[in-house]
Amino acid sequence: MLDGIAPILFTPFDENGDIDADGLRNILRFELEGGVHAIGINGFASEAYKMTDNERLENVKIVASETAKAAPLIIGIAPNSLESAIKQARQFAPYHPATLMTLPPPTMDNGPQSFVDFYVELGNASEASIMIQQAPHIPMYRHTELPAEALAEIAHRAPNVKYYKIEGPGSSAKMKELAPLLPDDARMFGGGGGITVLDELRSGAAGLIPGVGFNEIFLAAWREWTRAETDAVINIIKEGDALIKAVSGRGHEYSLHIRKHLMKRYGYIRSAYVRQPTVAFDECDLPAFFAIVDRLDLRVSR
Repeated sequence: MLDGIAPILFTPFDENGDIDADGLRNILRFELEGGVHAIGINGFASEAYKMTDNERLENVKIVASETAKAAPLIIGIAPNSLESAIKQARQFAPYHPATLMTLPPPTMDNGPQSFVDFYVELGNASEASIMIQQAPHIPMYRHTELPAEALAEIAHRAPNVKYYKIEGPGSSAKMKELAPLLPDDARMFGGGGGITVLDELRSGAAGLIPGVGFNEIFLAAWREWTRAETDAVINIIKEGDALIKAVSGRGHEYSLHIRKHLMKRYGYIRSAYVRQPTVAFDECDLPAFFAIVDRLDLRVSR
C-alpha cells in the first residue's frame, strides 16, 4: 500500500514545446535521490491535459523505464468515458502502475451516481488499483466532486479502488468526514502543493501528492508525523510555509512556471517552457522567490 510523499513530475519541454526526455529523467532522478516514497506522472502538474495520447504514453515509458523497482509508479488518467478508461487501464498495465490516479469524466453533469458507477465499473475491470482524484478547484471538474458517502460507496462496491486524492478548498474537512466510512485498506492523500498538508494529516491522510523541487520539507514532516512528533511537524511546515505558498498559493498554472524556473536555475532542465494557454508570468518575481529557496538550504540550492 502506498503512503508518504509521492510527487507528480512536471513535464519538461524544450523551447519549441516538445517533451524534453532528458530533462524528465533528470527531475525524476532528483526526486528519487531525495528519498520520495513513490513517483507520479501525467497529472495536472505534468500538464497532461495539454498533451496528446501519444505524448502521455511517451511520458509513462520514460518514467517507468527509470523507476523500475526504485519506487512505486502512479499513472494519471483523465478518461472521458468508462470505455476509454478501461482501455487506458489495459494500455498502461504493462508498465506496472501501483495505481491509476483517475479523474472522473467531466464533460457532462449526469449526477453523482453516474460518477459512482463509473469508478465501480472501472475498479472491477482494472488490473491496477484505482485512485479517485477529486479536484473541484479545477473549473472543469467542479461539478464532479462527490460527497463522502458516495466516495465510500465506491470502495465498498469495488475493493480495487484503494486510494483517494482529495484536494481543493475543504480537503481536510472532506477527509475527516470520509475517513471513518472507508474500508480499513483504503487510503487518502492530500494534494494542492501541500498548502494544507498539516490539516490533511490530522484528518487521516496517509501522505501527500505534491509537485517537485523541494520535497525534503514534506519528507521531513512525514518522518516526524510517523513518529507522532506533532510539534516537530508543525515547526517543519512553518519553516517551509513561505516557499510552499510562494509556489502553490497563486494557482496551478503559476506553480508550473515557478517550479520549472526553479529546476532550470539549478541545471536540471534547459527550458522553463509551459504550454499554452497559460497565465502571464513575470520573471521579475524570480529573485524574491529564489531568495526564499536559498534561505532554506534545500538540495536544489546546493
